[in-house]
Amino acid sequence: MVIGFGDLARRLVPKLSGAAEIVGVSRRPELLPEGVKGVFGDYTQRDTLAEAASLTPDVVIFTPVPASRDLEGYRLGYAQAARNICEAGVLTYAERAIFVSSTRVYAEKAGGWVTEDSPLAGGDPYVDALLDGEASFRRHATTTVLRPSGLYDGARPIMLKPILEGLKSQLGTGYTNRIHREDVAGVLAHLIDLYIKGARIPSTLSLNDNEPVKTADLEAWCFEQLGREPTGERENQPRGNRRISNAKLLSTGFQLRYPTFREGYREALMQHR
Repeated sequence: MVIGFGDLARRLVPKLSGAAEIVGVSRRPELLPEGVKGVFGDYTQRDTLAEAASLTPDVVIFTPVPASRDLEGYRLGYAQAARNICEAGVLTYAERAIFVSSTRVYAEKAGGWVTEDSPLAGGDPYVDALLDGEASFRRHATTTVLRPSGLYDGARPIMLKPILEGLKSQLGTGYTNRIHREDVAGVLAHLIDLYIKGARIPSTLSLNDNEPVKTADLEAWCFEQLGREPTGERENQPRGNRRISNAKLLSTGFQLRYPTFREGYREALMQHR
């Protein structure tokens, strides 16, 4: 059962073809892809989840998004949504739950390496909303928390927009991390396969490609691929500045389709040469 049937869930469906029956819980179940049993449910409204709970799924995957970008939207989309799912009984008979969180929860801001055991950014109310959601799931079912870094795909890579406009970052010394959306969907399918085989599944996984990179180095490579020089600078603020290790993910046997930003960005850049 997938709750929150957005882009990641739609990418997951063909990867599970023939391997599992997929139930999608959505506010618009009639729009779900072929091969998915659609069930109405809004994870921000506990009372709408009764039918989903009645189906007693073996595995529940929750791919939440904030209801809005302010603090209340984070609390509703992550913390309250997780409580709604749990209190509605959706996880009661689940043998495995998967909660998609974010690497935003890690405290590191000085460029150091981050693993699943690194300190968390407690006290940040946005992070607390994510952690509250994770904790709710862990209290109600055997749970794997996935913490992806910046999600992107070749068609809509946010990082490329200013580059295509000829702008490099004013501050480029910080590290940036990412993982292709197709690889996140691949991880979900991989974990389902491990579950079916009865293999061990880690309780927490950080999802990142093989190469955290400084913003300036990424931009320089992109401009080289485009055959252009930057024509100006954009204002930007340093954000996480951390290097996300994917060693634990790779130890499960997962292989990245897009191991670095080069594979992920090259096709999009070629369209603009």
